[in-house]
Amino acid sequence: MNNCDYQPVITRPDIGHAVQVVNQFVTAPTAGAVLRILRYLRGTQFQSLLFPSTSSLKLSAYSNGSWDSDPSDRKSTTGFCIFLGDSLISWKSKKRDVSRSSTEAEYRAIAVTTCEIVWLSWLLVDMGVDVSQPTPLHYDNKSVMQIAKNSVFHERTKHIEINCYFTRQHLQLGTISLPFIPSALQIADIFTKALSTSRFRFLSDKLSMLIVIAL
Repeated sequence: MNNCDYQPVITRPDIGHAVQVVNQFVTAPTAGAVLRILRYLRGTQFQSLLFPSTSSLKLSAYSNGSWDSDPSDRKSTTGFCIFLGDSLISWKSKKRDVSRSSTEAEYRAIAVTTCEIVWLSWLLVDMGVDVSQPTPLHYDNKSVMQIAKNSVFHERTKHIEINCYFTRQHLQLGTISLPFIPSALQIADIFTKALSTSRFRFLSDKLSMLIVIAL
């Protein structure tokens, strides 16, 4: 149930951010960047998403926003991934409009992820699945999380007020919870920024992808 905007990543969430970056230059793509993606796919052609039959039917999510991530236009990037049990079922890597602060970029990411959780919850209910427990939306910024729980808006948060209200509403309704997660374990990082080889491999392993060898 991929929520990406580009067809090449329907089954390969690990290249979501790279394809999103290259897609910005679709009329004149950088040959080197495209070749790197193709070489990576050739070397990992047997990797596939794993959907175990014994997985639970509980949603969990990871979300992140990368502020001012593109030096060419200063736009931010939103990234999230949502699991059903151990299975990755939805993910996104998308460039957003210019944000006025890192808090705005991160709150946009949280609001977009919350919206996807709400939709998936409705879908599961239609299928007869119990979703009475809040979906944990893992985040690595404690100050942003505190704004979601604080009913008082300050001058510095007025420009993100709508996203705050939306997130807080679903926090109060019990649709989501906001457990803190260390930045080192933030899986959504793979959808928001370029990473070192070791970091990329560590996070891609967390996407429940399996090496399948045809017999």
